[in-house]
Amino acid sequence: MPKERSKHTPPKRGAWAVIYCPATGRFLLGKRSSAVNNSGTWNLFGGRVECDEEPSSALLRELAEEAGWRIKPKHLNKLGRVAGLKKSKRVGDRELYYYLLKVDKQLAPRLNREHSSYGWFKHKRLPGKYNLPTAVAIELGLLKNVSQ
Repeated sequence: MPKERSKHTPPKRGAWAVIYCPATGRFLLGKRSSAVNNSGTWNLFGGRVECDEEPSSALLRELAEEAGWRIKPKHLNKLGRVAGLKKSKRVGDRELYYYLLKVDKQLAPRLNREHSSYGWFKHKRLPGKYNLPTAVAIELGLLKNVSQ
């Protein structure tokens, strides 16, 4: 039987960056390492929003941790928020925040232990097997809309 969430328990929140290079038409994805859950899956860079954080601030922190990038808030453009079961049956009790980060060239991230590799991919040539937030972003057409 699924565990019920208390009325006072906030939903799990996360923030992710759709990192896009308009000059090449490619998106940056990281491949999860064996040191973390969902190893071997590809994902957008980002992660958990702590209870005292704004989603954009959490994403800036995650980009520094996972990719070694220090990004100014003005470079993030909000793409949207997905919550509950309305948009995707797989979201559950989560709130997913997505931001666009456009880069001038395909930069190499300095990966931490969470990722074993990375790649720049065209929208129509994305690798398979994604983590949940990345799969939801693809299902909702966020990457497709950015590249058009």
